[in-house]
Amino acid sequence: MSAVQPRMIYLTRVPAAPLSDFVELLWFYESLETDHAKEKLLPDASMELIIDLSEGPKKLYDNRDLQRYSAYNRCWVSGMQRQFIVLGVEQGSSMMGAHFRTGGAAPFFGFPLSKLSGNVVELDLIWKREILALREQLLETPSPVGKFDLLEAYLLAKAQARLEPDMAISVALRTLRSWPVLSLRELASRLGLSHKQMLARFDCRVGLTPKLTSRIFRFQRALAAANSAKTAPDWSDLALDCGYYDQAHLIHEFQQLAGLTPSEYLRRRTDFPLYIPVE
Repeated sequence: MSAVQPRMIYLTRVPAAPLSDFVELLWFYESLETDHAKEKLLPDASMELIIDLSEGPKKLYDNRDLQRYSAYNRCWVSGMQRQFIVLGVEQGSSMMGAHFRTGGAAPFFGFPLSKLSGNVVELDLIWKREILALREQLLETPSPVGKFDLLEAYLLAKAQARLEPDMAISVALRTLRSWPVLSLRELASRLGLSHKQMLARFDCRVGLTPKLTSRIFRFQRALAAANSAKTAPDWSDLALDCGYYDQAHLIHEFQQLAGLTPSEYLRRRTDFPLYIPVE
């Protein structure tokens, strides 16, 4: 008689204030069910903290050569990504983590977030053995609720008194998410900053330039519009509605940021809009 296979569990929690102003959600999954070994994660102008609750290294593939990969163990942080990354996916694995808001990770790191941009870094190199001790506690805690409590308490203590927003950056990000957007120099002027000062604040608090952040926000608007369409949309209309010059501009940005065309995205999309199985 064959053993009963555990069913996948996927849970999220919105942390309590003031942590919720910086961390959009905490997440946990167990006994992952998957029919593919690799998937693309598309950029969304956020950072991710990942704690692996299963054994063995996990793989991050080279976008240009999927035969090559880097291995990550136990705990790592994914900085702001300038384009898609390709992740290894393992049947039955278990992980949990924190999804930071755009600009929300700054209080947890004592250096400009641009140092992490485009990178994935093992967290014990930054937070030393304390993050490994947290992982051991999470492994010893049986319930997902208990695991969430531990991670939330850890992050709150890690940031300590630094959970104060940079109001200029908050206003800038809200403005860049809207459409039509201001020119960056006009935005800086309205914030009472020079263009150079705004670039420096984004370098420290966000990790990407305002221009690239705005491009990713626009890309996310296009993804949301495509996913909400019941049938294949008119890509020319969607492009204009989302702030692109024309359909060619939309296609070019999809290829740059997602490594595929809008039509390919629509064909291969899943219930998780940012994750695309690699064929």
